[in-house]
Amino acid sequence: MRRLALLVALAGACKPTSTGTATPAEATTQAPRRVDPELTAMADRIDPGPQAPLYEVLPAWLKSKVDAALTGDPKSPKLIAEAREAIAAVDKIKPGDPQSMLQGGFEFARGVLLAERAVTAGSDDPELLAALTTAYRVVHDLQMFQGNGLFGQMLNLAAELARKEAKAESAQIEEALAALKIAVARAPALQMHATARLLREHPDHPTVPPVLVRAGQVKMEVEQYEDAVALGKLAVARKGEKASGSDFAGLTMACARGLDVACADMARKTAEARGPDGPGEDKAAAFEKRLAELDEAVAIARKALVLAASPELEPQLERGHLLLKLGRLSDAEKLFTALREANPTDARPVTGQAVAAVRRNLDLVTVVKLVRWANDLDHRDRLYYEVALGTVPVVMIGEVATQMAQTAGAPLPDLQDEFAEVLQLTAAYRWFDPARAAVLELLFTTAQEAVPKILSKQRDASLAGLRKLSEKALALTRKFPESRDAWRLVFSGTRLLNELGKVRALVTAPLPPALQQDPDIRLQQVRAQLDAALFWEDAGLLATAEQSAATLPNELDADTAATIRATIDAVKGRQGDKAALQRAVDAFAALAERKTGKEQSTAYNNAAMIVAHASEVETAMAILQRAHEAANDELTPAYNMSALAFGLQARDGLPEMFAKIVQYSQVPGLRLHAQAWLVALADAGLGDVAVTRQEFAAALDKEQGGSLRGRLPLGRWGVIDQSEFNVSLGYSTVAGLTLLDEVVSRWMLIVPAPTMEALVGRSKAKPGKPAAPAKPSR
Repeated sequence: MRRLALLVALAGACKPTSTGTATPAEATTQAPRRVDPELTAMADRIDPGPQAPLYEVLPAWLKSKVDAALTGDPKSPKLIAEAREAIAAVDKIKPGDPQSMLQGGFEFARGVLLAERAVTAGSDDPELLAALTTAYRVVHDLQMFQGNGLFGQMLNLAAELARKEAKAESAQIEEALAALKIAVARAPALQMHATARLLREHPDHPTVPPVLVRAGQVKMEVEQYEDAVALGKLAVARKGEKASGSDFAGLTMACARGLDVACADMARKTAEARGPDGPGEDKAAAFEKRLAELDEAVAIARKALVLAASPELEPQLERGHLLLKLGRLSDAEKLFTALREANPTDARPVTGQAVAAVRRNLDLVTVVKLVRWANDLDHRDRLYYEVALGTVPVVMIGEVATQMAQTAGAPLPDLQDEFAEVLQLTAAYRWFDPARAAVLELLFTTAQEAVPKILSKQRDASLAGLRKLSEKALALTRKFPESRDAWRLVFSGTRLLNELGKVRALVTAPLPPALQQDPDIRLQQVRAQLDAALFWEDAGLLATAEQSAATLPNELDADTAATIRATIDAVKGRQGDKAALQRAVDAFAALAERKTGKEQSTAYNNAAMIVAHASEVETAMAILQRAHEAANDELTPAYNMSALAFGLQARDGLPEMFAKIVQYSQVPGLRLHAQAWLVALADAGLGDVAVTRQEFAAALDKEQGGSLRGRLPLGRWGVIDQSEFNVSLGYSTVAGLTLLDEVVSRWMLIVPAPTMEALVGRSKAKPGKPAAPAKPSR
């Protein structure tokens, strides 16, 4: 996602002085410099010659937006420093923070254009040249948005939606996409030329070794292995005794991918001798893991070389997949193509071609064409069905989404043929993995029934089928008790249920012994238990979640476990357990010190609410300010500051703030409580009492009517939830067929609106104090 932000930002930077099609000019004549023969030879080897700057690929309408943005001497130390800093800051972009992504993307784009402008004007600043090699490397990474790959399809769909909504002229969109394609294609040559200049003009500069490493990475990506290995060797040689174990680890991988086993063995031995880059058990463990990965890569390279001498089909198929693991895509593609031509009735070479298309750029359109071609061939093995099941449904969804975006108002698509295809694949897959096939069949048959109803806006009818998923998944666990896929579906689907008894039975269902210490399954279970307790305001389920949280496996991420336990302690503490309250504030404070962005903001917010509960309101306000600074697009800290201000009689601006939260918050519970605070303000003379109560009633009806959850979380325990439903099916060349089905919960403490209970009315889900736990599960 960070790369997408950089793409969007290309239009928002500043313009270098136009030079037609001229490249960034070489430095003006200066006094002779020291020539390093070895670096000069490498420069001559990799230099494609002068290249046109990236600015030249921008369409005219984008250039016109930035033409007047820059003034002054492009070679001034100030602007050069700004360019270097802006490019370096790309690593600080937070992928999960949209504001950081957009702002960082614009700054990066501005830095690139500033740097090109300075070099075009004659600057030969070595750090600027080094920065440009980094920048061009980042631009080249945008290749993921090209062609038929998954990210390319996402970009094309976004462009289609923009056209549909008249957010941009079609011609402008096409010009921007064309400019991106050209920029990505030019970036490697620009990087090589900037690298060559640095090697020739500044051979003694400390940026030379890392620049050589980056050049080697690009050469590896474009499959010029001899150059990549040579650059890697030169980089560690230039570092000399300062070359670290990590440096030699990088060289080991380059040599392995280059099938230079002797080089790989030497580099691996040196890497182990020099050890991790610093002290500490964590670094030592990470380095040992890295060495194990290198050993695997070298073994793969060694075996690929041995298999090259075996002409039979099976050894050559194995060799092709080994080449894919090494990233030698062109070699693998050529081999699979030759094997397909020699064995036209065998599905396995075609499957190899499909895996190569996934590996190259997630080109799922091509993959599905190959899968369908091979459907009538012999020897459709497990790999064939995993590739097919991980790609055909994804492409099907993309085709339907594009069709609906292009033909607004057209009849809804008939998807029966598509579902018949994936169900046929699933039936054949039973031979290889009956448990996973059973889960896939359940998901596909449920979707086959629900999707047409969803598309035709039959909400209640579609939900009725979806609400059966958890119980059907639990039935599958009786046949396949160790199916992690089935258990994840059991727990994730409980959020859709509207009957507390069923929810309780599902979230407390006993796990089989083999999964009782499985970190992922235990995490999904305790999240489901805590969500159920909060949604239904059920004290017994809260106690059950507490018992489960206390016995989570040590392999689970420590911060994730701490967040769950602290949230439970916070609820207990606000209901009178002082020891639990202290544990909660200590845990959230510690989390805030370790986290960044939204996670840090949430931890500060929750710590502040516990401090406020202890009547230290001024301290809580200061902590909430830190929460706001950690992620200023988060509205929960602003809500809580406004709620505390009400209690301090500082009510100016509060109606506007709560109204803003009602309008912009993505969290239903927060919107409802903000609406309830508007009623409280009206009761205090700041608003129309009758109108605000009517607006709350309408908001409650809207939230209940629009929620997919079986129970609308009301937050009367002082906790609201923002959950992410992560459901996906795909194929990975590393993990194989991947089925993700989980709910990631983010719990945030709030000051409940004092009017909430009266406005909602006393219900069966009335909040209460902790009682006896439901039957715990392990």
